[in-house]
Amino acid sequence: MSSPIIKSLSVKAANIPLRKTIISKIRSFDNWAIITTEITCSDGTIGKGYIGPYLADYIPAIASTMKQLFKQFVGRQIAPYQFYNEVMKSTSLMGRSGIAIYALAALDIAFWDASAKIAKQPLCVHLGGSTAPVKAYNSCGLWLNPTDTLYDEALELIENGNFNTLKIRLGREKLSDDIKAIENVKKALGNENLLLCDFNQGLSLPDAIHFLNALDNQGLYWFEEPIDYYNYDGYKELRQRMKTPIILGENFHGPDDAFRAMDQKICDFIMPDLMRIAGVSGWMQTASIASAYRIKMSSHLFPEVSSQLMRVTPTADLCEWTDWAEPLLKEPYVIQDGHIIIPDVPGTGIDFNEDVLGKYKINL
Repeated sequence: MSSPIIKSLSVKAANIPLRKTIISKIRSFDNWAIITTEITCSDGTIGKGYIGPYLADYIPAIASTMKQLFKQFVGRQIAPYQFYNEVMKSTSLMGRSGIAIYALAALDIAFWDASAKIAKQPLCVHLGGSTAPVKAYNSCGLWLNPTDTLYDEALELIENGNFNTLKIRLGREKLSDDIKAIENVKKALGNENLLLCDFNQGLSLPDAIHFLNALDNQGLYWFEEPIDYYNYDGYKELRQRMKTPIILGENFHGPDDAFRAMDQKICDFIMPDLMRIAGVSGWMQTASIASAYRIKMSSHLFPEVSSQLMRVTPTADLCEWTDWAEPLLKEPYVIQDGHIIIPDVPGTGIDFNEDVLGKYKINL
């Protein structure tokens, strides 16, 4: 029996309001711009996925690139890894970053969803894993808000899923305010549980040395992206000076970036972003590299797919939980005792609420 062939692509976009305003060192957001992908096969199977490029103004260019890349796959049988490799080779003229990688990721996620659905297996099972719960941390708040609000917010985040691991954003103008923020969150979380921190690339190297040195004994699980992600020499210096592990990776554009970072020993842990790492295929390649270097690997955003991939990541650590896409999803994933519950359905289980897509539509 022949496998289904690829027939058509549907791309839509929406600017989804966030439940909590993102207030980070580099920018604030009230909405999250999302592109949805649906790839239809000859047997009626529809592979689905989404990416979130943040900035709505760039959505049409990404969607246009997706449509152009997709043309070469019409009429062919689903073969996600083969498609991924073909596109990666073709991007040598465009560069393996930015719009090209985002477009590839959007298609790759949907191709893998379709492939798993055709096999009638959850994505993680299709990739050789199982559907056991995935340890997660709540990343839905604790932005650069007034420090006296963080105790109550931390309690809310803990209770919403019985989490024992949270992430706080740091990099305020005064170091003393960051220390106060940590103290208030730890009062709610307890010293026995994990607190992660993220600077969102907001510090210069001299400031990072000052801040991280002062925070190095706070018992934080990691320091995330204190300086510009591309400042490899700076990260080497920080890593030499600090005992707290340093993590980066959400800005790796494809597995090549991940390899260079691990090979040059600029970080202790990595956390790829499903969109920027080039989708499921790019993630799987990166997971193999991390395994070879024995580096713990966490995730950045897109918990519905990332949690499935954590089940087949040899050095899997923590999955980032965000609820940003929930208004768009017919059946959002469930959290139990700080773990993401992977649904026992073919593919990823992602399906879209067309009313929400229509209400917050971005014209393409």
